[in-house]
Amino acid sequence: MSRKIILASQSPRRKQLLQQIGLEDFEIQESAYKEDMTLNKSPRKLAEFLAFQKAKDVARRYKEAIVIGGDSIIFLDGKIYGKAKDKQEAVKMLQLFSGKKVGCVSGLAIIDIKNGKRIVTHGVGWLQFRKLSLKEIEKYVRKEDNILGVAGGFNIVNKGAVLIDSIEGDFYSIVGLPVTKLYLGLKELGVDILSFV
Repeated sequence: MSRKIILASQSPRRKQLLQQIGLEDFEIQESAYKEDMTLNKSPRKLAEFLAFQKAKDVARRYKEAIVIGGDSIIFLDGKIYGKAKDKQEAVKMLQLFSGKKVGCVSGLAIIDIKNGKRIVTHGVGWLQFRKLSLKEIEKYVRKEDNILGVAGGFNIVNKGAVLIDSIEGDFYSIVGLPVTKLYLGLKELGVDILSFV
C-alpha cells in the first residue's frame, strides 16, 4: 500500500475494525479536538461533525496522508448520550436504556490531504435492551473493562453483549465505524483494500 493511512482515534474497537477489513499498515494519532455533545444538531449530523473535526485536527499535522476520523453517539427519545464521566453515570444511562430500543450512530470522516478530498457520512444501528434490574446493571458496570471509553457506558463487543435482546441495522456502526462505507470511501480515493496482497 503506497498511501499513508492515519486513524485519528485511540479507540481499540476502531483499530480492530480497520484490521478486520484488511488495513494492517496504518498509524494511530489521537485527535486533540474536544467533543461538544451540546451542539444543536441531530444525532446523525453531530456524529458526522465530530468525526470530521477529529480527522481535520489530525490532518493538519501531515502534508500527504489519508486520515480517518470516527465518532459514536447513543440516542434515545431525542436525547444524545456520549461517554459516561464515571461509573455512576454509566449506571444511570443503563437504567434509562433498560427495556428500550436505543439508537447508535457512528460518524465517519475520510480526508485525503494531498487531493483535498473529503468524505463525511454515518451509519446507524439499533439495540433492543433487555429489562435490566439495578443490581444487574451495577454488577455489569463493576465487571466491564473500559466502561468510560465508550458511548452510553456499555461495550457491545465485550460483556455488554448480554444486556441486549436484539440488534437491527448496521452492527459495525454500533461497534464504532460503518466499515462498508469506510471501504467504499477509501476505494473512491484510490485505496482498494480487497486488492492488497
